[in-house]
Amino acid sequence: MFGPTIVKEIQLLRRDPRALVRLLALPVAFIALFGMVFRADADKHAPATPVAAWIDPQAAAGARIVAALDGSLRFHVVPVATADQVRRQVANETFEVGLIIPGNFAPTPGGAKAELVIDTGKPRPELEALRGPMTAIVTRAVLGGDAVDVITTVAPPGLRTPVAQASSFQMTVPGNAVLFGFFIALTCALSFAEERRTGTWRRLLAAPVAPWRLLAAKLIPYVALGTIQVGLLFVIGAVGFGMRVGGSIPALAVLTVGVATCATSLGLLLAAVSTTEKQISSLGSVAILIMGLVGGCMLPRAIMGPTLQQIGLFVPHGWALDGYNTLLVRDGAGFADVAKPIAAVYGFALAFMVAGLRRFRFDQ
Repeated sequence: MFGPTIVKEIQLLRRDPRALVRLLALPVAFIALFGMVFRADADKHAPATPVAAWIDPQAAAGARIVAALDGSLRFHVVPVATADQVRRQVANETFEVGLIIPGNFAPTPGGAKAELVIDTGKPRPELEALRGPMTAIVTRAVLGGDAVDVITTVAPPGLRTPVAQASSFQMTVPGNAVLFGFFIALTCALSFAEERRTGTWRRLLAAPVAPWRLLAAKLIPYVALGTIQVGLLFVIGAVGFGMRVGGSIPALAVLTVGVATCATSLGLLLAAVSTTEKQISSLGSVAILIMGLVGGCMLPRAIMGPTLQQIGLFVPHGWALDGYNTLLVRDGAGFADVAKPIAAVYGFALAFMVAGLRRFRFDQ
């Protein structure tokens, strides 16, 4: 019976292509994503970062600094007409970083410093990924070695200032909130499978109520539960750990409801494309973890390679984290500052809902 049993199991797997996808393709994709994220040379071939630069003609080291930056392959200097233009172009996000070298620049104690113009509200890893190499390159170009206080970091006018005493804790809370918030999708999908297995769903359909009303009544509690779940994490962070919310509380609430709605819609889609509880558990867990990894819940997107940073915007997690980080870190941030993340999260929710409804069978 040993041989026929093996043949029988192979035939069963061939009849369920989704099982083969879960067993083979998804683990390979997951390992590949981890390899891309943690690969030591992830940024080795990253394109040079354009730097808006104004260097006073009187600055003796100006030419050496430009040559060093361009020769580093990490930065590409784009000359602009004035120092104010550097600040404006960073403020309107034409450039991510700018450099101003005054005529009396002197990398000695008491001398004038260069200005590194950058959004100081960026997550710390992303900020240091630009500030550290820039400082080192400029220092070596001028002195040929290490020095202190060669560059001072400033935020250009027009950007909302970061919250005072903001810490990395304010970056980890949104990641955990979004990652665990999406696990409500599994709970929602499994409830559909259980009701189908026990026949409860068929009995509900026999009631004199429109099927879409039954479906809405089933999904709304999960949206509420997901909102409470994510909101509770923010409350614990604020009350228990002194985390400050720099932006609008109503905007934070709208974004949180969007995350919960998106997760619940994903649960409907999982229930629609899966037929058993085992399929929902395996497919849902892997999908949620992959989206969390790519979206920056486990590792900040700022320290990923440029390609993965863009891929992170193809999942709702990346947009949700962008919105949360803005509202937590920037003083006075409101709906206008997070309009795109909010629209993207609700857009994903609508897409999941439409896809789920197209596949969902009420008569099962």
